[in-house]
Amino acid sequence: MSIRTRLTSTTTVLAALLLLGSTAAGAVPDRPTGPQREIDVYLRGHPGGVQVSDNAVAYRDGDVVVVFPDPGEPRAPEGLGANVRSVALATELADDLQAAAASYAGCPYGASDRWYCFYTDSGFGGRRLQFLNTCSDYASDWGFNNATSSWVNTNPDSRIVAWDYRGGTALWVEDQGISSDGWVGSGDNDRMSYWSRSNC
Repeated sequence: MSIRTRLTSTTTVLAALLLLGSTAAGAVPDRPTGPQREIDVYLRGHPGGVQVSDNAVAYRDGDVVVVFPDPGEPRAPEGLGANVRSVALATELADDLQAAAASYAGCPYGASDRWYCFYTDSGFGGRRLQFLNTCSDYASDWGFNNATSSWVNTNPDSRIVAWDYRGGTALWVEDQGISSDGWVGSGDNDRMSYWSRSNC
């Protein structure tokens, strides 16, 4: 075999190896990214939910909804976010939210809506936790223990009281009707672990 032939063969083999190496490196299996990865982790820690869109998980037949921001976005999208699922609960929730007259920082309100919402970040940013008919609850049940920085209450009949723990100190009161606070203040930030609703 001539030197020229050996060089050509060696070059061909090296090129093939490089090509195989780059293909193998690029052939990483698809993995969930953005909110899907976060939702998967959330559902493992908080079982019993139904994923109703790319961004949202619902519990208690839709009375509790957790909405996650898209990657790189500072806040959760309005409504349920993208690609609402075809399951009955998702359809019903989407219809209810669409029927709402409007929303304030993503928290729906209207003639028949009685939602109130908590947010993990100030300025109504981060994840949004929405409640429809809940009288009281523990933030730890929903991954929000000591992690609330802002809130909205669109319930025209009820006040919401946030507590550092059940039977503890009241941190803030959310007046009935449309009320909100984009920053609970440094003294109350990330301290809520329990809340209660009046007229329940």
